[in-house]
Amino acid sequence: MRIGILTFHRANNYGAFLQAFALKHYLESLGHQVEMVDYWPEGHADVYRLFPHSWKQRPFLGKIKGLISIVLRFNREKKRIDGMQRLVSLHFGLSCTPRYVTPESLEQVSYDCIVYGSDQIWWKSIIPGYEGFDLVYWGEHVPASVRKIAYAPSMGIINLTEDDKIRIRTWLSNFNALSVRETGLYEAIHDLTDKEIAIVSDPVFLLSKEDWSRFCYPINKSKKYILYYNLLASKEGDALVEMLKQKWGYDVVEVTGGVRTKKIGKRYVQTVDAFGFISLIKNAEFVVTSSFHGTAFSIIFEKQFYATGFGERVGRVKSLLSLLHIEERLISDVTRLPDKRIEYNMVSEAMSELLLVSKNYIENNIR
Repeated sequence: MRIGILTFHRANNYGAFLQAFALKHYLESLGHQVEMVDYWPEGHADVYRLFPHSWKQRPFLGKIKGLISIVLRFNREKKRIDGMQRLVSLHFGLSCTPRYVTPESLEQVSYDCIVYGSDQIWWKSIIPGYEGFDLVYWGEHVPASVRKIAYAPSMGIINLTEDDKIRIRTWLSNFNALSVRETGLYEAIHDLTDKEIAIVSDPVFLLSKEDWSRFCYPINKSKKYILYYNLLASKEGDALVEMLKQKWGYDVVEVTGGVRTKKIGKRYVQTVDAFGFISLIKNAEFVVTSSFHGTAFSIIFEKQFYATGFGERVGRVKSLLSLLHIEERLISDVTRLPDKRIEYNMVSEAMSELLLVSKNYIENNIR
């Protein structure tokens, strides 16, 4: 079967690449011909530009400060972007200077099936000039003859109006099969359709620890370290990492969500690609993270970890930890940490059940 995947495959973001990579890799393992549908809307692409369109709206002093910041981090930013683009080119077969698919050209696609997801493709954008939902990710424009499967899409922060619900009710009818990644999204939309909605795993869990290890490489660290994936610039995470550093005497390796001007020194890693990122998790003694995929790969590599500092974005990680019965690893008060270690034999049992549902959902619905 010829399958297309519609997701945020070009985001300069570790989680976005890794979930797209995992879904493509898994579908290919089932014997299908799989391609990334190279749809990359302007509103999303603009987020990752050095000079986004919102730059024009800054006051003069803000532009000067921004320009200084870009100059200071330019080399690191370029190295990170180039590394991520190499992975997109190598594993997705997409050019770094593409001709993007448009909504109109989607009306002519010849796929047997399109899988929509994962990632926050159903989010309600608040980017100036690009507000609202992107209908392409809701199954619009693609011919009715193409089978449409939603696999683990997310909405991020869920804040739906009654008008949103009316429109979503219509859009959900575009899909032949529906699944979501979070219980919160399930609760928000299950009354808007007569179709069954499965709760499935993030695609990164479709590949095993051994699968991912084949894409890791050695980390040149002579001392044990705490890996701190500080995606959301979490003050709670900062405090927790310093507490653990003092307690255990480990080094700290901090990976940030983007290249930050003030994060300079041996502690900070900002230019590795996505496989370098998971290599750092695999080789860590302990993980602290304010990232969903930082949490996910801590579980995949069976690391002891704490997740903290999510704020209102806590829904995805809270749902995952609840499904795996390790809710105590989500930390809101850094002075009250759980004493017990994660028993991964119990986590594996819960994950096996979730993966059984997830893989059955895929295999039954893409036929």
